[in-house]
Amino acid sequence: MGGCLSKPKPVEVKVELTLLDKEKEVDLMSPNGKASPFSECRPNGSLGHCSDEDSMTLRPQRKNRDYIEASVCHIKDLENGQMREVDLGAGRALLIKEHGEFFAMGHKCPHYGAPLVKGVLSKGHVRCPWHGACFNIATGDIEDFPGLDSLPTFQVRVEKEKVIIRANKQALQTQRRSKVMSKCSAVINSSTGFSHVLIIGSGPAGLVCAETLRQEGFTDRIVICTTDKHLPYDRPKLSKSLESTAEQLQLRSSDFFQMHDIEVLLEKEVVSVDVKTHTVTFRDGFKMEYRKLFIATGSRPKPLSYKGKDVGNVFHLRTPEDANSIVTLASSKNAVIIGTSFIGEDIKFTLYV
Repeated sequence: MGGCLSKPKPVEVKVELTLLDKEKEVDLMSPNGKASPFSECRPNGSLGHCSDEDSMTLRPQRKNRDYIEASVCHIKDLENGQMREVDLGAGRALLIKEHGEFFAMGHKCPHYGAPLVKGVLSKGHVRCPWHGACFNIATGDIEDFPGLDSLPTFQVRVEKEKVIIRANKQALQTQRRSKVMSKCSAVINSSTGFSHVLIIGSGPAGLVCAETLRQEGFTDRIVICTTDKHLPYDRPKLSKSLESTAEQLQLRSSDFFQMHDIEVLLEKEVVSVDVKTHTVTFRDGFKMEYRKLFIATGSRPKPLSYKGKDVGNVFHLRTPEDANSIVTLASSKNAVIIGTSFIGEDIKFTLYV
């Protein structure tokens, strides 16, 4: 996706906070469950774009104390194609002006927390400046990866040439949201060894596949199998955070998988796949039939052949346990790193800088 880097002008922003002391009895709801726009706003009008936190589960009687309003700038402070971080008191948001409309959404990329104001704004999308994740400025939805989560969006209106943002306080703090997902409606009996969709591999590709199926309304059984003994975790962070535990690196919690009916089989290695009978066989002899199979096993480092490779202080960085052992054994000692790509450089920086 093309585009030019949109740099905000160094203009001092005067923030006027409007705390909502009076609570309305009921927030008006539209048929799809989203909070209705302000009456002063037109969703597709020239003055501003009115949206709300798509993915937040809004209760019919959401009280106004959960929200905050702030006048963040004058309408002429931003030109078309510009972005700016603005402070609402309870948190920050990214304010965008494109084709005469204002949009507001989370200001940090949910992947690694990059400031999106330094990214690229083009054709209704913002690209992360670090790893290129792409977000729709109208919906906040992630449309290109890496990353799993989307961004919250906030209501914007213009009054007396001032741009006013109304935002959910919790969304300002979390700066991320998950898309709405369906649940499994099939009768599941794990002992039968049958899966409607079987995913081999528990990295980001396998996890995104499972989540996308649920987001698109798939209600049959989904099973992820992995040789790892941990729930899906962010392996690239191993070289950046050698002391982290598997729980700290988890991409999703165990509650997340239970809530969305995504089964994860740990320490289950597939040794053969029979595409004619739609059956996979695991090393322990267990067999599972499937209707659809997605193989996302990733890659492994090429092992070296040398004497002493089995000693206790030589590691291929693959697991949290490997990372923990490396940082423990290398403390106040010399270390040899074979490989000068990102992983090798990360480890050198983490150990000695």
